[in-house]
Amino acid sequence: MPQGGANSERVLILAPHGRDAEVASNLLIEAGNHTCICTDLTRLCLELEKGAAFAVLSEEAIIDSDHSELSSWVRGQPPWSDIPIVLLTAHGDSPERVERAHKYQDVLGNVTYLERPFHPTTLVSVARSAIRSRRRQYEARALLERYLLLARELQHRSKNLLTVIRSLASASLPDSPARESFFARLHALARAQDLLLEGDTRGASIKDLVVQALESFGERVVSIGPHVYLNANAAQGFALILQELATNAAKYGALSGPSGTIRVEWAREACSPDALVFRWRERGGPPASPPKRKGFGTMLLEVAVPSADAPPRFEYSRDGFYFELKAALEKPNPNEP
Repeated sequence: MPQGGANSERVLILAPHGRDAEVASNLLIEAGNHTCICTDLTRLCLELEKGAAFAVLSEEAIIDSDHSELSSWVRGQPPWSDIPIVLLTAHGDSPERVERAHKYQDVLGNVTYLERPFHPTTLVSVARSAIRSRRRQYEARALLERYLLLARELQHRSKNLLTVIRSLASASLPDSPARESFFARLHALARAQDLLLEGDTRGASIKDLVVQALESFGERVVSIGPHVYLNANAAQGFALILQELATNAAKYGALSGPSGTIRVEWAREACSPDALVFRWRERGGPPASPPKRKGFGTMLLEVAVPSADAPPRFEYSRDGFYFELKAALEKPNPNEP
């Protein structure tokens, strides 16, 4: 079976006028290719879903047709795929033809133009190049799938390692506030790992991290921000930051009393899309005062996520505690939705 599957090397043909479909199919069959002639664009899209090496379309098949379904399929291909399309066009050159060519490029993506009449060997040569390109795409898919499999295995092993560390700590550390803080941070990392696994190890949305960390506080927490997608390192860092802020708020801050509230906001910086501004504001609790000494929690808030251009801001006032971080974001793998 071909590397891409049973249908991966067949050629789809849509040329409903004249004998173009029959001629193209016969030439490709003689060259050793498997072909499938489609009657319309809907059938073509259905066959594309089943698999193909490339497609041959006549210009007449799309020039006056609603090709939104085909365009949607082309845009919706997975990251590894860029299916070649050969477009059979009439001979000639005009401003309208150039304009149509740009339009076809937008609709079809990876398109090659083949003017009629053409020599049979020209079509066969184009077919071989298209199939060779498609095979390389299947190879890229196989490598990507292997990478994702290995990454998921590594994530599972990391989660198991966190469980082992917790067991060792339970057996080794005496009961103390420090032990409870350690377990809470470890638990935050484990929950972040769960989100990463749900996202196929690519990363996690900061919105999901905020909801996960603060859902137990109900309506006392308001969170506002878009679904900014974080890579694995940034997601783990924000999980620790949120756990630390929530724990401090429950012990000493706005959540330690009955009427305190927290407002969490985040957004990409308008002038720097690779930076995320994160804000945590507490109100209605006891007055906030700076700690007498810099503990591990404060250091964690400073370094868990790399800053974009300045250290995080800590503000302590009668109104409550305020924390602001401008985080430098790396592009998630493989893409951000």
